[in-house]
Amino acid sequence: MINRRNFIRTATAGVGAACIARSAGFAAESSATQGADSLPAGNTIVEARRRFPYFQSEPVSYLHVKMQDTFWVPRQKTVHDVSVEWVTSRHDKAGGLEMFKKDPEHYVAGTRRGEMEHIKFIEAMANVIGVRPDPAIAGLIDAWAKPLIDGQGADGYLGEHFPSGLNHPPHRWQAVWWSHEDYTIGHYLEAAIAYREVTGREEMYRSAVRAVDNMAAALLYSNHAYTSGHPEIEQALMRLYGLTGNTKYLRLSGLLLGQRGHHEGRPSYGRMRQDDIPVKDQRTIEGHAVMAGYLFNGVTHYVGATGDAAYREAALSVWDDFVNRKMYLHGAGGNKSAKNEGYRKDPYCILPEDTYGESCSVFANFQWAHSLFRLTGEARYIDTAERMLYNAFYASLSLKGDSSFYCNVAQTDVPTPRSPQQATGCCPPNIVKLFNKVGGFFYSTDQDGVYVKHYGASEATIPWGGGVKLTQRTGYPWDGTITVLVESNNPQSFTLRLRVPAWAKSHALSVNGQAIDTTPQKGWLAVHRHWKAGDQVELSLPMEIERVTMPPQFKEYENRAALQRGPIVYCLEQQDLEVDSTQTNNAISAFTGLAALYIPEGAKFKAEHRPDFLGGVTVLRGEVRQLNREDDGEKAVSATFVPYGVWDNRTPGEMRIWLGARKVPLVELLLPEQALGESCVG
Repeated sequence: MINRRNFIRTATAGVGAACIARSAGFAAESSATQGADSLPAGNTIVEARRRFPYFQSEPVSYLHVKMQDTFWVPRQKTVHDVSVEWVTSRHDKAGGLEMFKKDPEHYVAGTRRGEMEHIKFIEAMANVIGVRPDPAIAGLIDAWAKPLIDGQGADGYLGEHFPSGLNHPPHRWQAVWWSHEDYTIGHYLEAAIAYREVTGREEMYRSAVRAVDNMAAALLYSNHAYTSGHPEIEQALMRLYGLTGNTKYLRLSGLLLGQRGHHEGRPSYGRMRQDDIPVKDQRTIEGHAVMAGYLFNGVTHYVGATGDAAYREAALSVWDDFVNRKMYLHGAGGNKSAKNEGYRKDPYCILPEDTYGESCSVFANFQWAHSLFRLTGEARYIDTAERMLYNAFYASLSLKGDSSFYCNVAQTDVPTPRSPQQATGCCPPNIVKLFNKVGGFFYSTDQDGVYVKHYGASEATIPWGGGVKLTQRTGYPWDGTITVLVESNNPQSFTLRLRVPAWAKSHALSVNGQAIDTTPQKGWLAVHRHWKAGDQVELSLPMEIERVTMPPQFKEYENRAALQRGPIVYCLEQQDLEVDSTQTNNAISAFTGLAALYIPEGAKFKAEHRPDFLGGVTVLRGEVRQLNREDDGEKAVSATFVPYGVWDNRTPGEMRIWLGARKVPLVELLLPEQALGESCVG
């Protein structure tokens, strides 16, 4: 048995300040040009480090990493083949990609110029063609971008979105909580950067920079009281600063962060929008979960550029509050009972039946985790990012690729299928984006060498020294044996660091077959040597099946247990429980299913890999105990636990990550189902 505290260790998503543009498999237009607001020709990791001197590492762009496994590659193909048409048909009244393919010469996009969801999906589509070049998707991106570019004001103001200010300058940049004015610009900027990285095309990028410059002119040199209604622009500005080195964008991001929590000349947006107190004074994660993730990712990048000690303490403290007090086992965050798509104020109140777990918030926290790794160099942030990636995030998109979860719940007692038509369209773009950019989170570099942060069969061209190529061979996340083949353009010395995950109780490391005895430092095994072509490193991480319980502070988990193996959290779906369905006592029929089960301490389970089941997964088979409705007795029943990441891809039904941990009187099972409990009121 393992306690949650012992294996949840924390995480960075560098949003690509050091990404190096490359050509996709279709004709690129103009190359990057010189100028204060352009990506410098020959942009290097050295330049990125100069702009972010307080970051300890730089991520290797997904454009330099080719996934080669059976875990991510099939999902990337499904996203390309299915998800792009699914999402574009929803956002584009003209029919999206399917209609564009039929008549590209006469296609006119039917998208709303100020709609943030379709702007976000431009970035997602750019990431798709970064992995699988596709002229049709590139053409659709151009069609979607055209009304944005053509409708832009002569002074650079972007558009008509909360509030309308295109033709009425006095209406612009009003400090109102419901405004998505700068949120839209932030996503437009990130979309334009992503498209430029893949194709080299400049028009959308220049349009986005003009929009940001308009915002800077209005806010940076005035006494206008303003901060973002929905944080996001802060991290986008930091990305632009990283690309250009123009300190105007650094200062604008700092202005927006600095005015948060100060209400002279404007109303307070309140705790829900992290605006009740100054950011530098915040120590707990509060309010809307997506806003919090975007905001503190921007804060972390600002610290990476400036070294601001107060912001650093705030970012680290807020993260620790999230991971240690408010994060669910599968990596999601947020509570239904908070009624703000976010966090309750009181800690340790994360009952499974209260999970919100918005997919956007999982994405936001995943990239924030990677940013915190860049800042600290500590593997615990990647450990938490891994938990999010393989569980809450992986579950967000159906295996067919045509429906998604808005919320990633920890349990459900009624069928809860993914929606093909989400009322709120913010999540699908983030889901599509990360499935394609995932390779960009696997590797990082610092002045000493290379980090291997995540494991999965892949091939990476690392811009370090004279050039390094790393090839991972592994069956991860189902198997913990990882082989890394090192090839260097020229023999050179550097340090290769491999992460020892928090869930690993032991490890074994060898180089060219010779065992290496080394102790992890900050979660990393460091191998420094003069590398030659053909050198091979092998890391073995035995994957044990663990029965998980929670620390005593989580009072509502006193009688709950779950299963985990390696980075995978497991759940039980109703259809995988072999039960006797002949019992018909309607008085307590609510407890005929998963609520009447418990996993006794010492229960034995067997891992069984099924390559043709749910896309190829490892399931856990064993016996759980079922409370008998007739006489308050119990009996053993067989059950097959599936990875949480693939649940709800068959007949929708009851699902639980957490079952009971011991036998209790059946009537007591009513209590946690009826209310949040005395410790979770408020």
